[in-house]
Amino acid sequence: MVSFISVLLILVGSVIGSYGTLIVKKGTNQHTFRSLLSSWQLWFGLFLYGVSVIFYVFVLRVEELSVVYPLVSMSYIWTTLFSVKYLDENMNQWKWIGLSGIILGIVLIGIGS
Repeated sequence: MVSFISVLLILVGSVIGSYGTLIVKKGTNQHTFRSLLSSWQLWFGLFLYGVSVIFYVFVLRVEELSVVYPLVSMSYIWTTLFSVKYLDENMNQWKWIGLSGIILGIVLIGIGS
């Protein structure tokens, strides 16, 4: 069974990584490709990705990959919710069904571990 602290680290890491994705996306909306390389949003977003990887590495040292990696898919949930809230992206029925499938998969992996 996955420890509480491992789940917490994965949760925090997935939120941080998803927020990094949001920041990179905001940067790409404001800059051309050439000027993006000097954008603070690109570098801060990549930094947040790196921080989330550090969280994952700590968890991978003590837990099974076959259990941990599906839990990392929580980042899809956070990224979708952040994009709706902060980027005004629209959700349709199929996207909600897809997110529900991801949540169901995470729960089933959790039960099976």
